[in-house]
Amino acid sequence: MALRRRATHPLRRRSRASSATALAVLLLLALVLTAAAPRHAPAKRRPVPRQHKTLQAAIDAAAPGDTVWVAPGVYRGPFTVRKKIVLYALGGAEKTTLDGRDSVRVLHVEGVTGMSIVGFTIRRGHSNSGGGIYCLRDSMVQISNCVFTGNWESAVSIWDSQGVAIGNCTLRENKGSAIDANNSVVGVFESKFYDNEGHEGGAISLSHTRLLIPLRNLVFERNRAVGSIGGAVAAEDSSQGTVVSCSFKENSSDVAGGAMGIAGGSEFNVSRSTFERNQAGTAGAIQCDHSRMNVGLCLFNQNSALSASAAMGIAGRGMNNVNPVLQSNTFFVNRVKGDGATLFFTDVSPEVRKNIFVVDHGQRAVTGLQTSPRYDCNLIWDPSGGAIGALPSVNTWVGDPLFCDAEHGNFALRDLSPALRAPCGPIGAFIGKAGCSTFRLQPAN
Repeated sequence: MALRRRATHPLRRRSRASSATALAVLLLLALVLTAAAPRHAPAKRRPVPRQHKTLQAAIDAAAPGDTVWVAPGVYRGPFTVRKKIVLYALGGAEKTTLDGRDSVRVLHVEGVTGMSIVGFTIRRGHSNSGGGIYCLRDSMVQISNCVFTGNWESAVSIWDSQGVAIGNCTLRENKGSAIDANNSVVGVFESKFYDNEGHEGGAISLSHTRLLIPLRNLVFERNRAVGSIGGAVAAEDSSQGTVVSCSFKENSSDVAGGAMGIAGGSEFNVSRSTFERNQAGTAGAIQCDHSRMNVGLCLFNQNSALSASAAMGIAGRGMNNVNPVLQSNTFFVNRVKGDGATLFFTDVSPEVRKNIFVVDHGQRAVTGLQTSPRYDCNLIWDPSGGAIGALPSVNTWVGDPLFCDAEHGNFALRDLSPALRAPCGPIGAFIGKAGCSTFRLQPAN
């Protein structure tokens, strides 16, 4: 008997490829940022304030490749860097602060190739762009283990730069987006975004920007977009990227896409992420407008909107004859106050495969205008006993998915779940995850 190779989920293949890309990029960054200075001028450590009384004096005196060692304390900006150096906080972000005093930009980095900023709190910067850090025409810049708080018109603004990587940082209560990237190539990973606010993309705003590594292992909570799309993340003007293993919770937008807004011919893949209690005028979790997007293996839990789409809205295609794919997701009690559904499509016909929809109080799973989506092997359940509307296809299953403990956030499936026994194979976001047993063996007397 010939052995058949097991089929791999398309989003899972992308995730593995992205992991390899991320590793390659990080290794390249490490090589550039730790490279020694020219052999005739060995790199030096320049301690502040023991050797140089001010941080800017140490920066000015440093040769390319030097490390400026900054002792714990509060250092008042502004500071400017135009050479390849490392700024390193000896006491870490808890003890070492660069302060803009609500009046100046904290750090301006321009025309630099190969630089690292490690371990600072950067706060209260104030500028029309990049109140915390402003990167202009830079390449291979790493910002890590930093805290950004209370900066105005973005904590980090990146323009015309290639290879700016931000990792292991916390960004909270910044205005004008926490990270604002324009016409650049950037990477953001292993970071947390709390209570940031922007016109679009309260946490991250991308315009004509490509992600060199996926947005990976990020936490977005209570970020807000005022007057535009993408409460946490907005990607516009042909931006490109991937979102993997991120958590979006209680983010909001006045307009659309409480967690994410994708527009203007952008291209994004979203996988293995959770969207919980986000809200917007429409599309409580994700809005995709005339862009390319695939979403798979994600959980949408109790997102809400005023109209149209409670969880996800898709309007138009990003490319002729190419439709979005929504595969192996779990949608749990997402609500829309007006007329609408969990998913709402306009002028586009996505492929909707192997998803679980739990709706209540008669709300619909899917609807739209001028749309003929392809539905294949989805499961729909209304625990309230209300109407669920016309079933979208003959192979739509109706029944309780039997989550292990949805009330406490455990959406793995019980062993007798109909989502595990469908002819098309397992349905929902937690394929391959350990579930729970319906029966327990009792010990014999």
